[in-house]
Amino acid sequence: MLAACGGAGGSSGDGGDCDTSRGTLVVGLVAPLSGELASVGLGMKNSADLAVSQANARCAVPGYHLAVQSQDDRADPATGAAAATTLARDPSLIGVLGPFNSSVAQAVQPVLSDAGIVQISPGSTATSLTRGANAVTAPLRQYQTFFRTVATDGVQGPAAASYLTRSENKRRVAVVSDGKTYGEGIAEEFAKQLATEGGQVVARVTAAPGTGRDAVVSRVTAARPDAVFYGGEYPEGGPLSAALASLSVPVVGGDGIVNPGYVTAGGREGDLGTSVGPPPETLPAARDFVEAYRQAGYPESIGSYGASTFDATNVLVDSTVRALGEDGEWSPALRPDVVRSVQGFHGDGITGPLSFDRFGDVSTDAVTVYRVQGGRWTVLGPAD
Repeated sequence: MLAACGGAGGSSGDGGDCDTSRGTLVVGLVAPLSGELASVGLGMKNSADLAVSQANARCAVPGYHLAVQSQDDRADPATGAAAATTLARDPSLIGVLGPFNSSVAQAVQPVLSDAGIVQISPGSTATSLTRGANAVTAPLRQYQTFFRTVATDGVQGPAAASYLTRSENKRRVAVVSDGKTYGEGIAEEFAKQLATEGGQVVARVTAAPGTGRDAVVSRVTAARPDAVFYGGEYPEGGPLSAALASLSVPVVGGDGIVNPGYVTAGGREGDLGTSVGPPPETLPAARDFVEAYRQAGYPESIGSYGASTFDATNVLVDSTVRALGEDGEWSPALRPDVVRSVQGFHGDGITGPLSFDRFGDVSTDAVTVYRVQGGRWTVLGPAD
């Protein structure tokens, strides 16, 4: 295991009797800590804090104390880039976790790449982040410093389409997306696989968050679909589902809608969603993590990305230890060594085996299907 789930804590721990004479090393985190997606970002922040607390408790980095420095990106690319710039100025920064939103990741990537700082996202799933605009025909990794511990939309979108056609027998699908990097990417991947499965996109609508919903509902209703796929996030997906209630067909989406806030915002019984990775409570390796998180007393839930954040944090810590080597003296000059250590990482996380391919994508590609039942998301099983 990357880390033993021992003592928990809410403030990155104090290391007990560890030698911390060389000072503090900073684990940066960029995530939406306020606004509509705060529940996601706070689960990420707490999970990183828990991993760092446990690392300090076991004296993971000889001579050093670890501390999490969190920056709120408000799910906004410009704010995320500014947050990354602030973190990059700190010579004690060993790497950055996050962000969640793929559009924010696009803005953060060049900032951290220019500084040679490793970035491990536990939530950004857009395929273009690691393989460029032509991911299938001409994949290109632009940023060698970017990695992620979740499967891409190139896995998740097709999985949703296959499940919808094979298990639900839904083949006439209206596809709605929010115009952002994540929403457009997963909608496109879904649509391509739907065609492969013999289905048909009967309407294709792009509507940015905050724009009029009536026109979207009108176009979708006129197409008479037997399902609606939404590429976007739960604050907009829930109200869209409510507005489409008269159609009596399910709304389907990716990990962006699999959040309790979706149901609160109007998501209906029978709606479907996919999420990257298995739910942590179902994994034997993650049970200690779930219990340690509970004992730590964090007010927010783990969320869909807590487990992948916990793994990303431990990958960063382990890779830093290997980059420090025998001398053990940190300096920003070691940051390229941390990047190389992450690229060569092989280990077991709480979400499963962890390693990264030549594009920086994680080796595991599990996708789980959920359905809204009894007013909450419930697990249906793997999207096989």
